[in-house]
Amino acid sequence: MLDTLHIWTTQQTLSVSHPQWISSIFLTFFCIAAIVLIGYYLPEEYRNTFTKFLGVLFFVRLIFLHGYQTGMGHWLISNSLPLHLCGISSIVCIVIMFKYNQYLFEYIVLLGIPSAIHSILTPQFINGWEGYYFPEFYFSHGTILLVPLYLTINYGYKLRKNAWKTAFLNTLLAAFIIAIVNKIIDYLYVTIDMVDEIGEIVKTNYMYTFVAPKVEDNPLLLTTEWPYYFLMLAFFMFIHILVIFYIYKLIGRVRQ
Repeated sequence: MLDTLHIWTTQQTLSVSHPQWISSIFLTFFCIAAIVLIGYYLPEEYRNTFTKFLGVLFFVRLIFLHGYQTGMGHWLISNSLPLHLCGISSIVCIVIMFKYNQYLFEYIVLLGIPSAIHSILTPQFINGWEGYYFPEFYFSHGTILLVPLYLTINYGYKLRKNAWKTAFLNTLLAAFIIAIVNKIIDYLYVTIDMVDEIGEIVKTNYMYTFVAPKVEDNPLLLTTEWPYYFLMLAFFMFIHILVIFYIYKLIGRVRQ
Protein backbone atom coordinates (compact mmCIF):
# COMPACT_ATOMS: atom_id res chain seq x y z
CA MET A 1 0.00 0.00 0.00
CA LEU A 2 1.24 3.50 -0.81
CA ASP A 3 2.19 5.74 2.06
CA THR A 4 0.22 8.84 2.92
CA LEU A 5 1.64 12.05 1.47
CA HIS A 6 1.63 14.96 3.89
CA ILE A 7 1.34 18.41 2.34
CA TRP A 8 2.64 21.08 4.65
CA THR A 9 0.91 24.41 4.21
CA THR A 10 3.39 27.30 3.91
CA GLN A 11 1.01 30.08 2.83
CA GLN A 12 2.08 33.52 4.03
CA THR A 13 0.36 36.90 3.89
CA LEU A 14 2.11 40.23 3.41
CA SER A 15 0.21 42.69 5.59
CA VAL A 16 -0.03 46.45 5.08
CA SER A 17 2.23 46.99 8.08
CA HIS A 18 5.05 44.92 6.60
CA PRO A 19 7.94 47.14 5.41
CA GLN A 20 8.08 45.35 2.04
CA TRP A 21 4.38 45.86 1.28
CA ILE A 22 4.59 49.44 -0.01
CA SER A 23 7.98 49.00 -1.69
CA SER A 24 6.79 45.89 -3.56
CA ILE A 25 3.63 47.65 -4.76
CA PHE A 26 5.57 50.75 -5.82
CA LEU A 27 8.14 48.71 -7.77
CA THR A 28 5.39 46.64 -9.46
CA PHE A 29 3.41 49.70 -10.60
CA PHE A 30 6.61 51.49 -11.64
CA CYS A 31 7.62 48.56 -13.87
CA ILE A 32 4.13 48.39 -15.38
CA ALA A 33 4.18 52.11 -16.20
CA ALA A 34 7.70 51.91 -17.61
CA ILE A 35 6.88 48.99 -19.93
CA VAL A 36 3.67 50.66 -21.15
CA LEU A 37 5.58 53.88 -21.89
CA ILE A 38 8.36 52.02 -23.72
CA GLY A 39 5.77 50.39 -25.96
CA TYR A 40 3.93 53.68 -26.44
CA TYR A 41 6.96 55.60 -27.73
CA LEU A 42 8.38 52.83 -29.91
CA PRO A 43 7.72 53.02 -33.68
CA GLU A 44 5.02 50.57 -34.76
CA GLU A 45 7.38 48.01 -36.32
CA TYR A 46 9.54 47.94 -33.17
CA ARG A 47 6.48 47.96 -30.92
CA ASN A 48 5.21 44.72 -32.45
CA THR A 49 8.60 43.09 -31.90
CA PHE A 50 8.68 44.38 -28.32
CA THR A 51 5.18 42.99 -27.73
CA LYS A 52 6.26 39.53 -28.89
CA PHE A 53 9.40 39.79 -26.76
CA LEU A 54 7.16 40.37 -23.73
CA GLY A 55 5.12 37.31 -24.71
CA VAL A 56 8.31 35.22 -24.79
CA LEU A 57 9.34 36.63 -21.41
CA PHE A 58 5.97 35.73 -19.89
CA PHE A 59 6.23 32.20 -21.32
CA VAL A 60 9.73 31.72 -19.91
CA ARG A 61 8.48 32.91 -16.51
CA LEU A 62 5.72 30.30 -16.51
CA ILE A 63 8.06 27.46 -17.48
CA PHE A 64 10.67 28.52 -14.94
CA LEU A 65 8.05 28.65 -12.17
CA HIS A 66 7.01 25.05 -12.75
CA GLY A 67 10.63 23.95 -12.95
CA TYR A 68 11.36 25.78 -9.69
CA GLN A 69 8.36 24.23 -7.96
CA THR A 70 9.43 20.80 -9.14
CA GLY A 71 12.98 21.33 -7.92
CA MET A 72 11.71 22.48 -4.51
CA GLY A 73 9.40 19.47 -4.26
CA HIS A 74 6.31 21.69 -4.17
CA TRP A 75 4.74 20.80 -7.52
CA LEU A 76 1.47 18.84 -7.29
CA ILE A 77 -1.05 18.28 -10.04
CA SER A 78 -3.83 19.02 -7.55
CA ASN A 79 -2.75 22.63 -6.94
CA SER A 80 0.10 23.65 -9.28
CA LEU A 81 -1.61 23.76 -12.68
CA PRO A 82 -2.54 27.26 -13.96
CA LEU A 83 -6.27 26.64 -13.57
CA HIS A 84 -7.25 29.31 -11.06
CA LEU A 85 -8.40 32.65 -12.48
CA CYS A 86 -4.94 34.19 -12.18
CA GLY A 87 -3.31 31.11 -13.69
CA ILE A 88 -5.68 31.17 -16.65
CA SER A 89 -5.03 34.90 -16.99
CA SER A 90 -1.28 34.21 -17.17
CA ILE A 91 -1.86 31.87 -20.13
CA VAL A 92 -4.08 34.46 -21.81
CA CYS A 93 -1.35 37.09 -21.35
CA ILE A 94 1.10 34.90 -23.25
CA VAL A 95 -1.23 34.00 -26.12
CA ILE A 96 -2.62 37.47 -26.74
CA MET A 97 0.83 39.04 -27.04
CA PHE A 98 1.44 36.90 -30.12
CA LYS A 99 -2.03 36.90 -31.68
CA TYR A 100 -4.79 39.31 -30.73
CA ASN A 101 -8.21 37.88 -29.91
CA GLN A 102 -11.19 40.00 -28.89
CA TYR A 103 -12.61 37.44 -26.45
CA LEU A 104 -9.25 37.03 -24.74
CA PHE A 105 -8.80 40.81 -24.56
CA GLU A 106 -12.18 41.25 -22.89
CA TYR A 107 -11.39 38.44 -20.47
CA ILE A 108 -8.04 39.89 -19.44
CA VAL A 109 -9.51 43.40 -19.08
CA LEU A 110 -12.69 42.57 -17.19
CA LEU A 111 -11.36 39.72 -15.03
CA GLY A 112 -7.59 40.15 -15.13
CA ILE A 113 -7.46 43.78 -13.97
CA PRO A 114 -9.57 43.42 -10.79
CA SER A 115 -8.06 40.06 -9.79
CA ALA A 116 -4.51 41.40 -10.29
CA ILE A 117 -5.20 44.56 -8.28
CA HIS A 118 -6.70 42.56 -5.41
CA SER A 119 -3.77 40.15 -5.44
CA ILE A 120 -1.12 42.86 -5.50
CA LEU A 121 -2.75 44.88 -2.70
CA THR A 122 -3.54 41.83 -0.52
CA PRO A 123 -0.85 39.28 -1.48
CA GLN A 124 -1.26 35.63 -0.51
CA PHE A 125 1.90 33.56 -1.02
CA ILE A 126 0.62 29.99 -1.44
CA ASN A 127 4.10 28.43 -1.20
CA GLY A 128 5.54 31.03 1.15
CA TRP A 129 7.77 33.89 0.02
CA GLU A 130 11.18 32.31 0.34
CA GLY A 131 13.56 32.40 -2.61
CA TYR A 132 12.02 32.94 -6.04
CA TYR A 133 8.42 32.82 -4.80
CA PHE A 134 8.45 36.45 -3.62
CA PRO A 135 9.46 38.18 -6.88
CA GLU A 136 7.49 35.59 -8.89
CA PHE A 137 4.26 36.63 -7.19
CA TYR A 138 4.63 40.26 -8.23
CA PHE A 139 6.01 39.32 -11.66
CA SER A 140 3.03 37.11 -12.48
CA HIS A 141 0.29 39.34 -11.07
CA GLY A 142 1.96 42.48 -12.39
CA THR A 143 1.89 40.86 -15.83
CA ILE A 144 -1.86 40.28 -15.55
CA LEU A 145 -2.34 43.99 -14.84
CA LEU A 146 0.22 45.11 -17.41
CA VAL A 147 -1.10 43.27 -20.48
CA PRO A 148 -4.63 44.78 -20.68
CA LEU A 149 -3.27 48.28 -19.99
CA TYR A 150 -0.47 47.80 -22.54
CA LEU A 151 -2.88 46.62 -25.26
CA THR A 152 -5.46 49.30 -24.46
CA ILE A 153 -3.03 52.22 -24.45
CA ASN A 154 -0.55 51.16 -27.13
CA TYR A 155 -2.90 49.48 -29.63
CA GLY A 156 -6.18 51.26 -28.91
CA TYR A 157 -8.16 48.05 -28.48
CA LYS A 158 -11.70 48.47 -27.17
CA LEU A 159 -14.38 46.39 -25.49
CA ARG A 160 -17.60 45.49 -27.27
CA LYS A 161 -20.92 46.74 -25.91
CA ASN A 162 -21.87 43.28 -24.65
CA ALA A 163 -18.38 42.43 -23.34
CA TRP A 164 -19.54 42.42 -19.71
CA LYS A 165 -22.10 39.75 -20.52
CA THR A 166 -19.88 37.49 -22.61
CA ALA A 167 -16.99 37.73 -20.12
CA PHE A 168 -19.25 36.72 -17.24
CA LEU A 169 -20.89 33.84 -19.10
CA ASN A 170 -17.58 32.57 -20.47
CA THR A 171 -16.13 32.57 -16.96
CA LEU A 172 -19.06 30.55 -15.64
CA LEU A 173 -18.53 28.11 -18.49
CA ALA A 174 -14.84 27.91 -17.63
CA ALA A 175 -15.70 27.23 -13.98
CA PHE A 176 -17.99 24.37 -15.05
CA ILE A 177 -15.20 22.86 -17.18
CA ILE A 178 -12.64 23.32 -14.38
CA ALA A 179 -15.00 21.58 -11.96
CA ILE A 180 -15.01 18.55 -14.25
CA VAL A 181 -11.21 18.72 -14.50
CA ASN A 182 -11.00 18.79 -10.69
CA LYS A 183 -13.01 15.58 -10.46
CA ILE A 184 -11.00 13.89 -13.21
CA ILE A 185 -7.71 14.74 -11.48
CA ASP A 186 -9.00 13.41 -8.16
CA TYR A 187 -10.21 10.22 -9.84
CA LEU A 188 -7.13 9.52 -11.97
CA TYR A 189 -4.29 11.00 -9.97
CA VAL A 190 -5.08 11.17 -6.29
CA THR A 191 -4.44 7.50 -5.54
CA ILE A 192 -2.35 8.59 -2.56
CA ASP A 193 -4.21 10.05 0.40
CA MET A 194 -2.85 13.59 0.43
CA VAL A 195 -3.42 15.25 3.78
CA ASP A 196 -2.47 18.60 5.23
CA GLU A 197 -0.83 19.31 8.57
CA ILE A 198 -4.05 18.76 10.52
CA GLY A 199 -4.88 15.49 8.80
CA GLU A 200 -7.55 16.73 6.39
CA ILE A 201 -7.60 15.22 2.89
CA VAL A 202 -6.46 17.67 0.22
CA LYS A 203 -8.64 17.59 -2.90
CA THR A 204 -8.26 19.34 -6.24
CA ASN A 205 -10.10 22.66 -5.99
CA TYR A 206 -9.14 24.92 -8.90
CA MET A 207 -11.34 28.04 -9.10
CA TYR A 208 -12.77 27.03 -5.70
CA THR A 209 -15.50 25.00 -7.38
CA PHE A 210 -15.93 22.60 -4.44
CA VAL A 211 -14.36 24.15 -1.34
CA ALA A 212 -14.58 27.80 -0.30
CA PRO A 213 -11.44 29.91 0.12
CA LYS A 214 -10.43 30.69 3.68
CA VAL A 215 -12.85 33.16 5.22
CA GLU A 216 -10.01 35.23 6.73
CA ASP A 217 -8.65 35.73 3.20
CA ASN A 218 -12.09 36.65 1.85
CA PRO A 219 -14.02 38.57 4.55
CA LEU A 220 -16.90 39.31 2.16
CA LEU A 221 -17.86 35.64 2.10
CA LEU A 222 -20.72 35.17 4.53
CA THR A 223 -20.69 31.38 4.30
CA THR A 224 -18.38 28.53 3.29
CA GLU A 225 -21.24 26.16 2.52
CA TRP A 226 -21.47 24.86 -1.03
CA PRO A 227 -23.02 26.05 -3.35
CA TYR A 228 -23.86 29.30 -1.55
CA TYR A 229 -20.27 30.50 -1.24
CA PHE A 230 -19.76 29.89 -4.97
CA LEU A 231 -22.84 31.95 -5.81
CA MET A 232 -21.40 34.76 -3.71
CA LEU A 233 -18.07 34.50 -5.53
CA ALA A 234 -19.91 34.67 -8.85
CA PHE A 235 -21.86 37.73 -7.66
CA PHE A 236 -18.71 39.60 -6.59
CA MET A 237 -17.03 38.66 -9.87
CA PHE A 238 -20.02 40.09 -11.76
CA ILE A 239 -19.78 43.37 -9.82
CA HIS A 240 -16.07 43.65 -10.61
CA ILE A 241 -16.76 43.04 -14.30
CA LEU A 242 -19.37 45.81 -14.37
CA VAL A 243 -17.10 48.27 -12.56
CA ILE A 244 -14.20 47.77 -15.00
CA PHE A 245 -16.58 47.81 -17.98
CA TYR A 246 -18.06 51.18 -17.02
CA ILE A 247 -14.62 52.64 -16.30
CA TYR A 248 -13.65 51.66 -19.85
CA LYS A 249 -16.90 53.16 -21.10
CA LEU A 250 -16.18 56.44 -19.31
CA ILE A 251 -12.77 56.74 -20.94
CA GLY A 252 -14.13 55.93 -24.41
CA ARG A 253 -12.76 52.38 -24.66
CA VAL A 254 -16.08 50.70 -25.45
CA ARG A 255 -17.22 50.46 -29.06
CA GLN A 256 -20.33 52.46 -29.91
